[in-house]
Amino acid sequence: HDLTLAQYEAYASKERIIEATIVDALIDLYEEDGVPSHHFLMEMLTNQPNFIRHYNHIGFQSYFIHPRMLETLDKLRFDCYRLGMARENLEDMEPVIRHSDMMSFDMCALQASAAPACRLSPNGFTGEEACTLMQYAGMSEKLSSIGIYGYRSETDRDDLTAIQAAQMIWYFIDGFSVRKREASLKEKDAFLEFHVSFTDLQTSFLKSKRTSRWWMQLPDKKYIPCTYKDYLAAGKNEIPERWLRAQERL
Repeated sequence: HDLTLAQYEAYASKERIIEATIVDALIDLYEEDGVPSHHFLMEMLTNQPNFIRHYNHIGFQSYFIHPRMLETLDKLRFDCYRLGMARENLEDMEPVIRHSDMMSFDMCALQASAAPACRLSPNGFTGEEACTLMQYAGMSEKLSSIGIYGYRSETDRDDLTAIQAAQMIWYFIDGFSVRKREASLKEKDAFLEFHVSFTDLQTSFLKSKRTSRWWMQLPDKKYIPCTYKDYLAAGKNEIPERWLRAQERL
């Protein structure tokens, strides 16, 4: 999984500032550990000059993670989504992935039954959920690279993990076909626009007529991906958590 660092360095070599998303049961920030796959994330997030505008971590399993890691990432305004939360609200991960430039998927984020080559934990995403996340990645107009890591052929049983990875790639391609059909945000006729006021703030939401995906406007007039739940929260005079986190990072 430390190959994710090489994936990031392709952007760094071009001095391109990006948003990165990693799907993994672990958060590899163990600076004292000599194994590259256990500390590559520290190098990726702290090397100077740094080109990470924002970082998302999806599917971490709490019993593997020291609380201080989460505190550190939160102070940096990075977003981490626990496995249980991500599985319960899988559709909420779509805007997260939609706004990413690169994505890395560790096969050990899956349940051992879905990816027997990875023996990290009996818990994790199901095969179907992993395929859905990959479909979200394919649908993202912004995403320009994706990597599937952590496969070990020598421990695979009946090639089930390889088949799982192949099906994930199929869903990515399926999502890419949807990407081709989505309109640009500049094409106003392709969207429904909703104006909402919450806590004395005025904003607008866009809903695609083609894919039913949502975007919401920030005070700087830029739009970020969101969900229908964010629109409903704003309609109840509540500040959507996604809107608030985006504002904190400005």
